Amino acid sequence: MKANEYSARNNDFAVAKALNDSVKGIIVLIYVGIGQDLSKDSDIDGLNRAYILLTNELEKIYSRYPELQEIKPDPIWKHFDVIKGSTEALADHINDTDDFGENHNLRVEKLCIISGAEEPSYTDDQQKIVKTAHDLTVKYVEILKDTHNKNSSKKVEYGWEIFEYGLTYKPDGTILINHALKLKKVHAGSITEKLLEQSMKNPNKKFKPDLGKTSRNISTIISSAGFTPVLRDLFFPTVSGDTILFRPYVSKHQADLERIDRTELDLQLRENGAICRVVFEPN
Repeated sequence: MKANEYSARNNDFAVAKALNDSVKGIIVLIYVGIGQDLSKDSDIDGLNRAYILLTNELEKIYSRYPELQEIKPDPIWKHFDVIKGSTEALADHINDTDDFGENHNLRVEKLCIISGAEEPSYTDDQQKIVKTAHDLTVKYVEILKDTHNKNSSKKVEYGWEIFEYGLTYKPDGTILINHALKLKKVHAGSITEKLLEQSMKNPNKKFKPDLGKTSRNISTIISSAGFTPVLRDLFFPTVSGDTILFRPYVSKHQADLERIDRTELDLQLRENGAICRVVFEPN
């Protein structure tokens, strides 16, 4: 493969990750909307359009690369070609798998990290699709807010829940939990940067990070980055000697099974603007 072909392939990996993130965002909104009885076809017309445009472009990209086609689990959009008429089946799929598409996209992210192309460069057509998806999702968020406010004015008992936990580590050293809660910023060239970069490249498996000569143990390094005991239980469930296991995504179901008390963390996430699922019942 020639240098320019490598460059095009690597950028396509980055674009695929970004578009999959957008698809996941739409699916999350659909799932939240179901909790507010916003599952009629007329309610989700805009999201359905955005979903079709994104997945059509993803299908084109995936058709070019065996590396993407071979990833397991399959992308969630392989199971649902449209959103309209599929909300009940979509909700069942999520409830059964505890996955909004994140598990597949973590493997796409791995390809991006290995290839060194983590920031997508869109074509003009892709840029239009991304903008259209953004505009339509913003519109639906406003519908969700209005519906929530109307429901809040009624005599209802309602609550909310965080239904997944995800860690994002950005190239500038920013650590984000659920795209909302910021931890300490990691300095370039630091031991913490080495640990996190290697962790992102080795998700969901035990490994021994190469940190060079240091007197600090791994537990101390993780704590110094702002990981509280609860965050450590979620994202670094195994820290034993010089071996760790890092997982960038944990479902609510899995956290419940492990009996991780996230009460305070969930409040922090909500206060910082993380997406929550509203649960309510009329009196």
